[in-house]
Amino acid sequence: MGIGIEKNSISMGQRIAKHHMQSGVKLYYQRRHQQAIARWRAALRRLTNAEDRFITLGYMAQAYCDAGDYKEMLQYTLQQTELANAQHDEFMKSEAFLNLAKAYERLADFGKAIGYGRASLQHPSMDPGTPGHAHLVVALSRLGFSQFQASLEAFEKAMRVANQYSDKLLELQVSVGLGVLFTLLRDLSKAILFLQNALAILEGVTINDVHAKYRSVVLYHLSVVLRRSGSLINARAEALKLAQETDNRSVYARCLCSIANICRDLGESKAKETLTKSWSRYEEAYRIMRQTNDRMGEVLVLGSMAKSAAECRTFYTGKCECQAIQLNKKCLEVAKAIGCKHAMMKCHLRLQDLYNQLNDEDSEELARRAVTSLTQEMELFCNFCGQRYGLRDDSLQALRCSHIFHERCLQIYLAECLNPNCPKCQCKAVLMESVSVSTPSVSSIIISSQLPTTFSEDIPMEFDNRTTEPFDTIRLSVIEEQTSGQRHPFVSLSRSTSRELKTTQIDSESSQTYTTAVPQTVRSLSMNTQFNPKLLPLPSKLSVRKIDDTSLVSSTLNYSEEELREGGPLVLSRNLTITDV
Repeated sequence: MGIGIEKNSISMGQRIAKHHMQSGVKLYYQRRHQQAIARWRAALRRLTNAEDRFITLGYMAQAYCDAGDYKEMLQYTLQQTELANAQHDEFMKSEAFLNLAKAYERLADFGKAIGYGRASLQHPSMDPGTPGHAHLVVALSRLGFSQFQASLEAFEKAMRVANQYSDKLLELQVSVGLGVLFTLLRDLSKAILFLQNALAILEGVTINDVHAKYRSVVLYHLSVVLRRSGSLINARAEALKLAQETDNRSVYARCLCSIANICRDLGESKAKETLTKSWSRYEEAYRIMRQTNDRMGEVLVLGSMAKSAAECRTFYTGKCECQAIQLNKKCLEVAKAIGCKHAMMKCHLRLQDLYNQLNDEDSEELARRAVTSLTQEMELFCNFCGQRYGLRDDSLQALRCSHIFHERCLQIYLAECLNPNCPKCQCKAVLMESVSVSTPSVSSIIISSQLPTTFSEDIPMEFDNRTTEPFDTIRLSVIEEQTSGQRHPFVSLSRSTSRELKTTQIDSESSQTYTTAVPQTVRSLSMNTQFNPKLLPLPSKLSVRKIDDTSLVSSTLNYSEEELREGGPLVLSRNLTITDV
C-alpha cells in the first residue's frame, strides 16, 4: 500500500514538471519571457527523464540567447552537452554541440564555435535541418574571422539544406547572413536584396514571438545598409521602430549604435545637440555590450565612437585626434583578441588618416602596411583588375569555388573565354547561383530605364499601420504585392531607393546585362505561405556535395536580372518548418 502511494506521488511530480515545461513554452510565445524561464527552472528541479531535461535545457539556452545573455546561454548548453555525453546519445550530442557552437559564436569565440559546429555535423540528428544550422554557425564564425570565401561556402551548404527540406526559417537566417556579408564587402545592392528576401519570408511566419524576433534582426541590418547608401531618414525610422519593440539587449544596443551613427551623419551639417545625443547613445550601447559579454558588439560600438571622434571632434569640447587615436587602439585591441581582421583593417585605415593629419609619417606608414597586409590575408582584391574591393560601393560576384571578384571583371572574363577557370584555384569557373544576380551598381542605367510602371514614385521606406496578426505587425512599403490576384509576392525597391544605391561610377564598357538561367522546375513552383508544423521524416543519410561539384545548387536568388525587372519572385516556394524557434 505504501509503495503504491510513493509510486503515484513520483508520477504526479513528473506530470507537474512536464506541465511546467509545456506551459513555459506557451508563456514564451506570449512574450512573457521571465515567467517562462521561471517555469522551466521549476521543471528542471523535478524532471528525472533525461530526454525531458535535455529539451528543457535547450529551451533555457534559447531563451537566454534571445535575451542577449550569452554567458547564461553557455552554461545551459554545457549542461546539455554533459547530459548528452552521459547518455551516450548521438542525436543529443548533435543538438548539444550545435547549441554550444551557437553560444561560442555569440560570445565571439569563433574558433570554438567552428569546432563544435563541425562536431555537430559528425553525429546523426533527429531534425534534418540541424546540419544546415551547423553550417550556418560555421558561416557566421568564419564571417567573424573575416574569412569571406570560407563563410560564403558555408552559407551555400546551409542554403542547400534549407532548400532540400523546405526549412524557411533556416533560409531566412542564411539570407540575413549573406546580407551582412555583402554589407561588409560594400555590395549594398546585393545586401538589400538578401535582406528583403528575409523580410518576404517573414510574411509567412504566423507565430508572433518568432516573427518579432527575426524582424528586429532583419530591420537592424537593413537600417545599416540604408544608412551606408545615404538613406538616413528611412534608416532612422526603421532603427527607432525595431529598437522600441525588440527584447534582445544585444540587438537593442546595436540599434542604439545604428541610430547614433545616423545622428552623427545628420549632425555634421546640423546642430551640436544631435552629436551630443549620438555620443550618449554610443556610451549606453557600449555599457550593454560589456554587460552581455558581446565582444563583437564592443568592436562595433568602439569603431563607431572612434569614427565619430575623428570626424566630429570640432563639436566635442576638449576632444581632438588624441581621443580618436585612443578609441581606435582600444577597438583594435578587442578586434585582435577575437580575430576580426576586417575590424582591424578599418581601425588601421582610420589611424592612417589621423596620423596623416598629425604629420606622423612613421606611424602612418606602419598603419598603411598593416592595411595592406590585412587586405592580402582577407583576399579583398580582384585577380582580374588587381584592385581592392570592400572599401567602397561596388558590385561583386562569386564562383562556385567561393572566390569573389568584381562583377564587371568576372563577366567580361566569362564572356571572352571558352573554358574559363578560376584565377585563384584553377577550378572550373561556374557562377555561384545565390549571388549571381546582377545588381544596380553595375547595370543601373539599364535597370532605371526598364523599371516597371507599378513602382511607387518616390515612396520612402517607412512603416504603415496595417496588421495581419494580433500584435502590431509592421510591413515595409518597399514590399508590396503587384496585384491582389498574383500568387507570388513581389519584393521590389522603390525608385528613390534604387537611385540611392547608384553610388558607384558605371563603366561605359560594362553596360551590358548578364543573366543567369533558371531551371523550369524552379520557375513553375507555386507560393505556399501556410505554416506547416508537421515533423519531417528522418533521412537515412545527409549528402552534402562539395562546392566544386558539377551539380547545381538551388538557392534563393537564382533569378536573372530580366526576371527581376518583370516582377519574378525572390522567394522560393517552400513550407515553413519549426526550426531554431
